Amino acid sequence: MSTTLEQNPDLVHDQSAEDYWNRYQLSFALYSVSDRAIPSAYDGLKPGQRRLLYQMFSSNLLPGNKPQKSSKVCSAVTGNLHPHGGAAMYGAAALLAAEFQRVKIIDGQGAFPRIQGDIPAADRYTEMRLSAAGAALTAELSDHAVPMVSTFDGEWTEPVVLPARFPVLLCNGAVGIAEGWATKVPAHNPRQVMAACRALLADPDLSDDALMELLPGPDWGCGASVVGSTGLREYVTTGRGSFTVRGSLTVEGRNVVITELPPGVASSTVQERIRALVDSGELPGVADLSDLTDRRNGLRIVVSAKRGHDPADVATALLSLTPLESTFAASLVALDENRVPRWWSVRELVASFLSLRDSVVVRRSEHRLEKVAARRHVVAGLLSVHVDIDAAVAVIRGSDTVDAARDGLCARFGIDSGQADHVLAMQLRRLTRLDVLELQTEADRLAAEAARLELLVSSPVARRAVIDAELVETAKLFDGPEFDRRTRLEFDAVPVSGHSGDEDGPRERKLNPNWRLDDRGVFSDSHGDLLSGGTGWAVWSDGRVKFTTGAGLPTKIRDMPVAPDITGLLCSGVLPEGVHLALVTRYGKVLRIDPGTVNSQGAAGNGVAGMRLSAEDVDDAVIAALPIRDSAGAALLSTSEKGWKVTACTDIPVKGRGGGGVGFHPFVSGEKTLVSVQVSAAGFVRDGKAVRAQPRAKATVKGVPTGVEPAN
Repeated sequence: MSTTLEQNPDLVHDQSAEDYWNRYQLSFALYSVSDRAIPSAYDGLKPGQRRLLYQMFSSNLLPGNKPQKSSKVCSAVTGNLHPHGGAAMYGAAALLAAEFQRVKIIDGQGAFPRIQGDIPAADRYTEMRLSAAGAALTAELSDHAVPMVSTFDGEWTEPVVLPARFPVLLCNGAVGIAEGWATKVPAHNPRQVMAACRALLADPDLSDDALMELLPGPDWGCGASVVGSTGLREYVTTGRGSFTVRGSLTVEGRNVVITELPPGVASSTVQERIRALVDSGELPGVADLSDLTDRRNGLRIVVSAKRGHDPADVATALLSLTPLESTFAASLVALDENRVPRWWSVRELVASFLSLRDSVVVRRSEHRLEKVAARRHVVAGLLSVHVDIDAAVAVIRGSDTVDAARDGLCARFGIDSGQADHVLAMQLRRLTRLDVLELQTEADRLAAEAARLELLVSSPVARRAVIDAELVETAKLFDGPEFDRRTRLEFDAVPVSGHSGDEDGPRERKLNPNWRLDDRGVFSDSHGDLLSGGTGWAVWSDGRVKFTTGAGLPTKIRDMPVAPDITGLLCSGVLPEGVHLALVTRYGKVLRIDPGTVNSQGAAGNGVAGMRLSAEDVDDAVIAALPIRDSAGAALLSTSEKGWKVTACTDIPVKGRGGGGVGFHPFVSGEKTLVSVQVSAAGFVRDGKAVRAQPRAKATVKGVPTGVEPAN
């Protein structure tokens, strides 16, 4: 019996993998990045969201107007603008209408999500229209405030960006995963965002401290709290940072009541996790779990403690073993003006929004200026004719045709054919003396408006004044109590997986005291160093580093990798208290990291940027990761092909992660790479004599280091 391919040889394509990638996979990757998953840094919207709001604006679904069936709206979007499927479009619309959004962009009628994880009713049962905030994103489309392009089929036009009046990306946040890029932006309080916009408009060089006073941290619609201040400053200043987020738990008698969840965590996920932990015996203190959530009272999950178990201990275990306390790894990735993704800081995102507002003021002013100039031209012609209206009437009555009348008026009053056409179309009742006064008043008003518009087009200072006034007006949208801060900033609190101040160390280590971490990057109970004796670490050759206390490890022991992806893992181990980690590159640079300044990651973390490698040398890599102390005699021995050097550990400065390191091994005779690096707590000896450590600036000791052994 012949196979399908033998019966259909046309199904076989003779094509190289490179051609396939360039034709299919690469085009899909570019599409997913620029047209689906990553928002714009300017209006803060993904393409699907932008097209949805534009369709609703075009359908006049404005606040106060009658809403329209969601199925009709989403079908119009997919048919006219976004050929991606009605189900996906309705999912995007439901998210913009969800109650837990910090700013609701769509005013939904019907069963839209109220808590994270809710599924909306079918689109045939719900209706939608723009909210007041959604209308503020589209209000200036009729003023030609943004450029328009053809749609996918060329039958319609759509805006490149919306003329947003507030930075929706910072207010509502965003999550998106594309090919090679991912974005995760936390939500912020809209009042604080608008204040930060005004401050940066007035002073683009506003200090980071002043910016953080205006925008101290995230503010999600779901509430929750940010635990500690670690990572917040790095997030605001660089756009990349991790911080701990905790849901709201209260102890009521024998019950632990959950009323708020961290962002992105669904109620069903938490409940399934609790049930799994109870079934596996990892939560022995839980007697019962009840979901009392309703539309009136909101989220309410009740966990009942068994007799003999302290409900406070149950609450601590819930924070440790479930997503009720988790790490939010922020990454501000957005598209630039060329639809190319890149990293942004909070300051840069605000600046891009202000740049959009500046371009909106320019474009709408130019458009209005064109209309004013055209009307001034007509009014000037009418005034010229009104100076001698009797002569105009005589010219018209003495002409045999309209063309002759037009030519006669042009010759008699020195006006052009367009002005003459307006005179010919003028009604007899417009020949009154009062109408002349009205024309003169209109001419004066148009002249003043033209002068103001010309100033706006030519003067950035004048535009800033207009933008500031519009920001003040837009901020009034957020005056209601629903825009009070919901997320608590508990800077003095300590994560459950972090240090609690007790001598026994982190609580998470108490829950998993038998885990070990070896140099191969494997958590085990039989080999490696105990995590209870220090902080676990792992280093990759591409410069990533991970510190961990073992958070998220199951109670039941089984060998598992230190991270989901250990490709390129250099080595790992456990750092005792007070010991730093030195990362050494192939090109003779060292970076010393204090693990206390880097956020610990759980079992699911793949590390963070530890050391920035040289961009010019593509084969640069981290070749050694060495625990070092500042004890007397502690030193590094670095070896190249033609020389070696001993560097005191005290001479290596402590730097934050993400740096490029400092050079510590000067090369000679054109060499550029290290062969090996060793560390010794007591220094090194050669030929029976101790080798004195050299400062980083001095030359390498020449000669092959034969006979050099670590001192005992």
